[in-house]
Amino acid sequence: MTVPNGGTPVVHGLVGGTLPLPVIDPDVLCSAVGTTLDVLFGDEQQLRLLEAAVAQLYQVVEELRLVGTGTRGVAESVHSLSALDWRSPAGTAFLDRSDRLRGRAADLAELAEESAALARVAIDELHGRIGQLRASINTAKATVASAATLGMC
Repeated sequence: MTVPNGGTPVVHGLVGGTLPLPVIDPDVLCSAVGTTLDVLFGDEQQLRLLEAAVAQLYQVVEELRLVGTGTRGVAESVHSLSALDWRSPAGTAFLDRSDRLRGRAADLAELAEESAALARVAIDELHGRIGQLRASINTAKATVASAATLGMC
């Protein structure tokens, strides 16, 4: 662009005045593009590691859910023992102890199931954030690719 009197090129037609066009040094731009690519590939690798960690967390949550279900089953089995006819002091003591254990097992099962449900919500939120990060990385890659394809680097 030719500018009279060696001045700074400007874009006309903006409300409130004019805006000078930036002077882009290709060496600085290409260096920044290279650095950006390095960062993006590193970020993308970290994002893949995060996705793998979230997948492992999901497996742990499923195991926790199964623990809750199994513990609830144990509590029901212990409860079924109370239907037996226990007519001895040892049998009565066993029933009392079984009732306490059944209550604790039920509490543990509920805690495991609640924890699994909360963890699933957290996993869903992580998946959403991972999607946003992936979109940001893809946008940055497209921007860097645009600079490279414009023949500046």
